[in-house]
Amino acid sequence: MAEKQPGARRSVKGIASAVILFGATAFFAVGSLVGGDDARSNPFWRPLLQMHDRAALAFGSDAVGNVYIADGMLLRQAEQPDENAVLNAAEAVNRFAADADISVYMLAIPTSAGIYGDRISGAAPIANEHAVLHDLSAQLSEQIVWIEAESWLSAEKEQYIYYRTDPCWTSYGAYCVYRSAIRRLGFAAVGYDKFSVRHFRDDYRGRLVQESAYNKIQPDIIDLYTLSEDPEDITVTVRRSEGREQFDSYYRLQADDLEDDPTRVFFSAAEPVIRVETAHQNSKDLLLLTDRFGAAMIPFLIHHYHIIDAVNLELTGDTDWSALTTGTYSQILILCGADTVTAPDGLAKMLKPAPAAAEQAGT
Repeated sequence: MAEKQPGARRSVKGIASAVILFGATAFFAVGSLVGGDDARSNPFWRPLLQMHDRAALAFGSDAVGNVYIADGMLLRQAEQPDENAVLNAAEAVNRFAADADISVYMLAIPTSAGIYGDRISGAAPIANEHAVLHDLSAQLSEQIVWIEAESWLSAEKEQYIYYRTDPCWTSYGAYCVYRSAIRRLGFAAVGYDKFSVRHFRDDYRGRLVQESAYNKIQPDIIDLYTLSEDPEDITVTVRRSEGREQFDSYYRLQADDLEDDPTRVFFSAAEPVIRVETAHQNSKDLLLLTDRFGAAMIPFLIHHYHIIDAVNLELTGDTDWSALTTGTYSQILILCGADTVTAPDGLAKMLKPAPAAAEQAGT
């Protein structure tokens, strides 16, 4: 019997892959209709969807679900937000500022897709985060000081300012924005050469790997910044419903939950409400309302404030942090990602403290 030629074998493999892709696509469509956004986490649909993704990639696709594979990094597809999303977020910030008797600053950060969107195919649907941030700033009241961040990040986009596997910025990305933001807040930035950088982990696979199950992107590095000389003497107080606990570092180096999510090494990424107190007795006090973007910014802010009360709005849930808004702060900084601005359960809802239910957030 004559041996099959290589071209024939490739043809058979191509036909088989096409059949798999067609069948998986059909099942994927059914799964999406039945399971909606939860289809990928469904134990029945997930293996099938992974088979569909592998076949699609073999045929030249650059996406796995709603995650794009783009020049060595993963970027989340985010469709254009509801037309009222930015308006609702701006109104929430304006109401919050109107009730505050102190200066309110707004710092909204693009996600990785907002900075590296040019790496994605022009036909791919992706939200215009530049327009989102521009519209947000235009709708804020005069009581709010807008701190621009996008241009500083764009200027550093060839550097390691965003994780390859997560939409959030790296510690260096946070530092790049800190240099300009801290001047708007009334301080002089600490030079980069004054910091010591510790590579805490070099195997971090972020949310986009979890969402896509695509693990062929180089894992990320989580860096921790401290002053090289005379590190800050700080006290971190964690406020929980069962009481308060104090620590002498902002980094949770010995925490038990770091294998699942090493970004929780930052206290603000693991706890809804914390207080960081420094030795700067004569400096200002800051209320920081943030999401996951704030975790990497706090190590730089602590060099300028006496007290930072940080509220991770993504983690608050039923936590009552309303008492913090009556504190004797010098400034309030709202720092969040563009995705938090536009999400249905994002900034507009997060800025409404839960009904008073505990003393957890009291000062």
